Amino acid sequence: MAKIQVFTDFDGTLSLDDTGLMLIDDHRSLGPERRREIEHDILNEKITYKDGLTEMWAAVHISWEEAWTDYLDNCKIDPGFPDFNDYCRENNFPVTIVSSGLYPLLSKIMSNFLGEKAKDIKIVSNDGECIDRNWKITYHDDSIYGNDKSKTLQAAREAAPEGTIFVFCGDGVSDISAAKHADVLFARKDRDLETYCKMHQIPYIAFDTFHEVHAVTKKLADGKAKIEKDEKTGFCNVVDL
Repeated sequence: MAKIQVFTDFDGTLSLDDTGLMLIDDHRSLGPERRREIEHDILNEKITYKDGLTEMWAAVHISWEEAWTDYLDNCKIDPGFPDFNDYCRENNFPVTIVSSGLYPLLSKIMSNFLGEKAKDIKIVSNDGECIDRNWKITYHDDSIYGNDKSKTLQAAREAAPEGTIFVFCGDGVSDISAAKHADVLFARKDRDLETYCKMHQIPYIAFDTFHEVHAVTKKLADGKAKIEKDEKTGFCNVVDL
C-alpha cells in the first residue's frame, strides 16, 4: 500500500461554511460588499492576502458568544469527511489542517463533529482572540499569507519516507502556496483555487465532497492509480491503472 499524507484547508473546504466570512460579513462587521472588494484586490495581487485579512478581522465587532449562537454553532463540515478521516486513521495516513482561520474556532468545531477523533488531526493555523467585541488575529508566520501553508508541507515532505504521496485539498487564494508542494491537488468546484488553476493551466481534481477525495486517495493507496508529473507546471496528474 502506498504511503499517503493528507493536508486540507478548513474554511470552505473541510467546513462547508467559511467561519471567518460568516463573522466578517455580519452587519455589525465589515459586510460582504467591502469583503468582496478586498478579495478581488487579493486575487489580482493589488494587496497581499495578509493585508486583506487584517482589514477584514479588524472590522469584526461581535462578541464571542454571539459568534457561536448566531453562526458557528450551526457550522457544518463536509459530509464525506468523517468517513474519509476514518479511512485515513485505519491506514495510518496523517491528516493535517492548514488554515488561515483562527485556532480557537477551528478546534472547537472539529471537536463538536468528531469528538475524541479530532485530537488526532493536527491544526496549523493562525491564532486569535475576542476582547470586548473586538477581534485580533495573530499570524502563524511573517509571510504574505500570514500562514504560509507551503512551509507545513515542505517540513512534512522532508521528514516523510521517499515515495510518500502528498494530497492537498483547498478552495481559495491562501491555498495556492501549499498547492505547489502537493502531488495531488483537489480544488473545490467553482471557487477561487479552481479559477487560479484554470488560469495557470495547473493540473487539479475538482471535487464537491470528500467522498471524491476518498475515492481517489483509495485508488492511489491500492495501486489502482498513479501520479504522473506534468513537466510544464511541475504539478501531477492522477492516472488510472
